[in-house]
Amino acid sequence: CDRRFSRSDELTRHLRIHTGHKPFQCRICMRSFSRSDHLTTHIRTHTGEKPFACEFCGRKFARSDERKRHAKIH
Repeated sequence: CDRRFSRSDELTRHLRIHTGHKPFQCRICMRSFSRSDHLTTHIRTHTGEKPFACEFCGRKFARSDERKRHAKIH
């Protein structure tokens, strides 16, 4: 692939797409992820944590993109 990166950590993360390397593992169900932020989001499925609240109605979400999509209904 011809993608270029200005930072080495971005290249390392991108290379996992090609290698399939998933170094971040959930200790609860053993599912693995290529990115640590994906693991963090996944763990919320086990804990029920919903740290992103709608500023209009207070409904809570596990992911910020879910809150953003929801906010469009207001």
